[in-house]
Amino acid sequence: MLNWDDLKFFLAVCRTGSVRAAAQLLGVNHATVSRRINSFELSLGQRLFDRSAKGYVRTKLGDEIFNEASYLEDRLNTVERKIAGKDENLAGDIRITMPDLLAQKLFMPAIAEFCRLYPAVELDFAMTNEPLNLANREADVAIRVCSDPPEYLIGRKLAEMHRAPYVAKSSCPKVIDSDFEARFNWIGWTDKVRRPVGKLARDYPRFSAKHKLGDTFLQAQFCALGMGVSILPCFVGDPDPALVRIPPYSTDTRHDIWILSHPDLRKNAKIQAFVRHITEFSESVKPLIEGQAFTPS
Repeated sequence: MLNWDDLKFFLAVCRTGSVRAAAQLLGVNHATVSRRINSFELSLGQRLFDRSAKGYVRTKLGDEIFNEASYLEDRLNTVERKIAGKDENLAGDIRITMPDLLAQKLFMPAIAEFCRLYPAVELDFAMTNEPLNLANREADVAIRVCSDPPEYLIGRKLAEMHRAPYVAKSSCPKVIDSDFEARFNWIGWTDKVRRPVGKLARDYPRFSAKHKLGDTFLQAQFCALGMGVSILPCFVGDPDPALVRIPPYSTDTRHDIWILSHPDLRKNAKIQAFVRHITEFSESVKPLIEGQAFTPS
């Protein structure tokens, strides 16, 4: 008889393509994943994967089992969500996923306050930009930066995320100089994004581009050290005492911040309490997120 735990390990390797990545997804040691896959294959008497330097590739039998196991997983997740959706207790676990930036720079005070209000609720965080699958209960609540959230989820837009260009406060006298554009540079992100495009870029056509840092935290730190101009979310740049916006103080927005959950969980008491709490907090800091809390000095 098939063991559902074997199928969970099998599906994780199928989706990630490697034992190590599957172990990280499942939160176990990679040796455990390797052992479970080998044991599963031994019980079937056939290989489910071809191993290579590039990773694990499903065999024909592996493809067949993957399709059936995925269907079974979907049905089991549906049953689990239906049961969880009727939970009226303000106690138990909530799995939450959000980008690390939102957690550290915006929502952590609200989350701590929620924990004080509901001490019987325990929060399990996945701080990632990866779009975890809420249908598979990889998370119960997702706070995401996006323009079009998945149609299978329900939720609300918390705010429009505005960005602005910042420099080190120590460079402020030079910014006032009419010739500052010739002496400043953008801090690049990646090879493909060496300089910004759109409204903010058009405000400063003479800026050159220098350096590449593909991380918002590092961008803010490098900018504060006087290494150039960085476009940052307003909720990152405006509260930072080491940074100032540059004239003409424009902002732009490309994405929104959403809070999302699965429709089957709309009557889960603790999840809805968390969603309401974060929504109310977001309303209170909306001017900061949307760049309206800034006043030129």
